Amino acid sequence: MIIVHISDLHLVPEAFQKTPLEEAYYGVLREIVDLVLENKIKYLIIAGDLFNYYHEPLDVLVKSIIELKRLREAGVRVVVVPGNHDFAYPRKSVLDLLHGAGLIHLLSSTVEMNWLILEPLIFEDDKLAFYGIPGFRGASNKEIEYLKMHRVKFKGADKLTGYNITILAHLNTKFQGYDPSRYTRRYGALYMEYEDFFNKLPGNTRYVALGHIHLPIPIGNSFRARMAYPGAPIGVDIADLKETIELEKIGGYRRVLIVDLSEEPPLVRSVKLESTPKVYYGLIEAKSVEEVKAEVKRLLDNVDPDRISVVIVEVRGTEVSGIEGAIQELIKAYGRKKVYARIKPAEVGLEEELYAPAIEIVAETKGVSIEEIELKVIKEYLAKRKLNVPPEKIQWLINYLGQNIGSNVEKALKEIIEELEA
Repeated sequence: MIIVHISDLHLVPEAFQKTPLEEAYYGVLREIVDLVLENKIKYLIIAGDLFNYYHEPLDVLVKSIIELKRLREAGVRVVVVPGNHDFAYPRKSVLDLLHGAGLIHLLSSTVEMNWLILEPLIFEDDKLAFYGIPGFRGASNKEIEYLKMHRVKFKGADKLTGYNITILAHLNTKFQGYDPSRYTRRYGALYMEYEDFFNKLPGNTRYVALGHIHLPIPIGNSFRARMAYPGAPIGVDIADLKETIELEKIGGYRRVLIVDLSEEPPLVRSVKLESTPKVYYGLIEAKSVEEVKAEVKRLLDNVDPDRISVVIVEVRGTEVSGIEGAIQELIKAYGRKKVYARIKPAEVGLEEELYAPAIEIVAETKGVSIEEIELKVIKEYLAKRKLNVPPEKIQWLINYLGQNIGSNVEKALKEIIEELEA
């Protein structure tokens, strides 16, 4: 069984409504729907924050419904858990409206006597069952509190023997090189360790579709994993847009995930989203508005005219108040109708740094031996840790320790020391 896993579409942040960037959000949704329909995939899984608010302007809702109707007409099952942005319990939200209209399957949860009770969504024809851990509103990370206190109940899970269970979870968990402690300002201070989180799930959980973190984790074109973050296609603010550039530097990109649940563990493939905006960035020391305008002009000269683009200029050395108007005039003069520009003061002492990318678990290249893949992983790990050790020696050590050395430990240690000292 194949599913498409996405999260954090955030249709549409208020700051980007009525700007050229708004169309990029609808373009991403349209591209995802096209991908599902063209590949005849039966399930689209949205792990929270389909919308940026639990109530949305009518025009945002209408444009979203148009795409969701295409999925319903094709028989696609859209399974959704609320994220911390579109979760409205105990009130109703736009997700309840879409669920009532038959456009999505909204995973149900209630809070009773300080227990988070999760109701299953079962599709008998495919022997699939879904549960949803919602992201509670605000930055409280209340869903993490319930998990840590062992107060989450997966209703009826003991009767689902023979079913593939998929958990949609909008939360903050540590794994594959991602360190939540560096991102507390954005995602909250509470988080789960990978093993601790997975051990709290039903025993026959096949896959955990994660949401909430806007970074793609792990990075890779193809890998095997029991859980993953697809990341946000665009994000909600300038920090997310800047992060798109940083992702490109380490081989990452904005994506959706195609998950094969029939594999053990599931095989996950990343598909790059082509409709995400192209981001251009400049950092300058400026003493005048003219210097800032010159930098914006330089970036505008490189903008792809056929693609929605974002131009971000961070400025040191001069006040940026009042510059935005001058820049918008410049954009109009250039006729760049698909450009969203933002001028802002340069940040000092960033709280966080981009997480270390994980190594692909499954290589897609043909004709590459296991030894070559293993050596590549070792080299990247040593570079990340800044260790001055020949990777070939580490590879030899791994292979040596993988052999059966029996009871002759002294001889084995002597050979290891001799090899490492050579």
